[in-house]
Amino acid sequence: MMWMPMLGLTALPHLGGLYGGYITLVWTCLYTGMGYGSYLIWKELGGFTEDALVPLGLYGLQLALNWAWTPIFFGAHKIKLALIEIVMLTGTVGATVASWYPISRTAALMMAPYMAWLCLATSLNYCIWRDNSEKKEE
Repeated sequence: MMWMPMLGLTALPHLGGLYGGYITLVWTCLYTGMGYGSYLIWKELGGFTEDALVPLGLYGLQLALNWAWTPIFFGAHKIKLALIEIVMLTGTVGATVASWYPISRTAALMMAPYMAWLCLATSLNYCIWRDNSEKKEE
């Protein structure tokens, strides 16, 4: 039954995408990669153990921040708040990768496309905020 945790942890990130309604090819790839990476960490550390608290806790935090960005940016149109949120998200993903690397280099490297995407999305969020200065929230 070892395949159940693998499938569950790999599928988990997709839930936020389904909720946000933005599952596209790129997000399918990114969510599957990060989900499988989390499974590799879970497996290497023997499940949800004390040793897994930081690496999987950071992963859970970044996942929650990931799921929150779309409703903030697209739903509430809070561009400045979305920018703050995505900067926090990117930092949390960086911390997640740093905590994963000593445990599983493969898992950490599976997050590289996600980090690249976040750098692009953060830049776009910043440019939209900057170029709409008369509409900035205070």
